[in-house]
Amino acid sequence: MELVAVKANDFIAILAPMAVTEQKRTGVLASITIAQGALESGWGAAAPGNNLFGIKGTGQEFLTQEYVNGAFVQVMDGFRVYSNWEGSIIDHSNFLIENSRYTKAGFFDCCKELDYVGAAQALQAAGYATDPNYAMKLISIIEGNGLDQYDFLKESKLEEDEDNMPMKLEQWQWEMLYEVMGKAYNADQLNWNWMQKIVDKTLTASELAFLNTVLDGRIDRGIQV
Repeated sequence: MELVAVKANDFIAILAPMAVTEQKRTGVLASITIAQGALESGWGAAAPGNNLFGIKGTGQEFLTQEYVNGAFVQVMDGFRVYSNWEGSIIDHSNFLIENSRYTKAGFFDCCKELDYVGAAQALQAAGYATDPNYAMKLISIIEGNGLDQYDFLKESKLEEDEDNMPMKLEQWQWEMLYEVMGKAYNADQLNWNWMQKIVDKTLTASELAFLNTVLDGRIDRGIQV
């Protein structure tokens, strides 16, 4: 489902595990990922094509606001399309890495120091958005919702390896997990890629924690993960 009205707390709960995973993978602060997703998509209410971050490209066109000559104007532009929110979050991190202007603006240096204020200012300085108050809005969302609690210093190599190793479960435990997650899959709330990980016995502890967080109490939101 592409357009889903989600309360702020629910939106944060859905995005937080994915944002934390991306911080581990790329260094992009989880607080920044969540705040940008909230600001760009109106807390998930305006994310056509599951594009949470307003990343431009081919796939769809619609009206958007740009700040031009001291005023906001409506313009038609092209935007990328994703199969789900997870894909949008992963591409957002890749986008920041692949475009060197963010590194040059000091974005990743700020992320290493858990400096979300500096990171937000670097995004604006590098031209992520035309809104002159973009950084201030991101900082307000982060501080107003305590999103910096999801930021962390890099784990030790041992802890990181343990979190990303396939779980060591008995056969009956894998079967039970498949049965439980299968209900979510049959209800179109879970992508088959997750089920395949259970079949192959490659699901990690961090991935299971993510699934539990997203699905527990939120299965009726109509958002596939």
